[in-house]
Amino acid sequence: MAAQSKHQESPKLGVKDFLDFVYDTQAEWSVLAVQAPIESVAAELAEMHDAASWLHEVPRREAGDEDTMGFPLIAIVQVKDNPWTVVYHELCTVSEAGLKVVTEEAEALSSKLDTRAISFVGEDTSGAVAYKLFEGGKIVEEAEWEDGGEFFTFKSKVRKQPDLETVDDEFTDEVFRAQGIYLPVCYPQADEEGAWLMVDKISATCVERADLLDMRGEEEEELEDEE
Repeated sequence: MAAQSKHQESPKLGVKDFLDFVYDTQAEWSVLAVQAPIESVAAELAEMHDAASWLHEVPRREAGDEDTMGFPLIAIVQVKDNPWTVVYHELCTVSEAGLKVVTEEAEALSSKLDTRAISFVGEDTSGAVAYKLFEGGKIVEEAEWEDGGEFFTFKSKVRKQPDLETVDDEFTDEVFRAQGIYLPVCYPQADEEGAWLMVDKISATCVERADLLDMRGEEEEELEDEE
């Protein structure tokens, strides 16, 4: 049998590309990943945010330096040849509510879909980074640290705390690689005519599908409740 003429590259894994992106802009984010198909994850999230509009299979465009961040959209991304769906709540700026809700959603989705889910957040002012890993709705590991510092918290049902004097991106990357997760560099954009997903060149071949939850209806509902 003739040897293959083309080398097949291994699928991308980990968070290095993602962290390089946020550290080059503003190091704040609230994301989660769920080991389940995008349709199942998006359906559950749409039910949780019942005032949001679910936009199916939105267009993808190449990211640019002048793109605006902070649209009230949740991006739900299926990574090619990967069983995990990635959900981007907030990028480059986070709210207190955003830091909290991703962990609540990771726990709920893990329980409802009987699978694994992980929340992952970073906050620029304090420099704190944290994740919580759930399986079947039960937390199996959590950690929090200041980037380049010691662990504030490390609790795990599956392993001992790593013997690290300083916790850095290499540790985080290994956690996500061990789970088989890749976080593409991408973010939602919108105008009066529609919405789409911007994808950086480094992740261009990795995004198979993207759905968006348009949160503007939910925000209007909150204002009505306050009145």
